[in-house]
Amino acid sequence: MKIWGTVAVVLIFLTSCGIQDGSPNGVFIRVQNNSDVNFKGVTVQSGNSEGIFGDILARTSSDYKEFEYAFRYGAVWLEAEGTDLSLIPNDYAGEIPLKDGFYTYRIGLSSANLTDANLVFDLVKD
Repeated sequence: MKIWGTVAVVLIFLTSCGIQDGSPNGVFIRVQNNSDVNFKGVTVQSGNSEGIFGDILARTSSDYKEFEYAFRYGAVWLEAEGTDLSLIPNDYAGEIPLKDGFYTYRIGLSSANLTDANLVFDLVKD
C-alpha cells in the first residue's frame, strides 16, 4: 500500500510541474544578471504576467517562473547598487507570444558607470 501511495505522489508531482512527455507545457522564464553588480528586487512583466525574481547576484541566474504567455522581451524593474533602473517597451504590437519552452531574459548594463547606465536585454532559448 505504501508503494502505491508513493507512486501516486510522484505521478502527481510530475504532471503538475509543467513538463509532460519530455517537453515543457508552458512558458518558463528565468532572469540572468549579465553584469558585474548585484541586482535587487528584480521584477519582469511580459504578456499579462508579472514575475517577481527578487535579488540576483552578479553573473548568476534566477530560478524559472511560469508565465501564462510572454514575449521575446518585457518590462524590467530593478535596483543596482542603490540606483533604480527600468526598461519599459513601447508596446507589444505585432509580437508573437513565445512557444512553450524554457527561456532566459539576459539583463545587463550598458555602462559600468551606473549614473550613465541603461538596462540591456537579450532573449536566450534554453
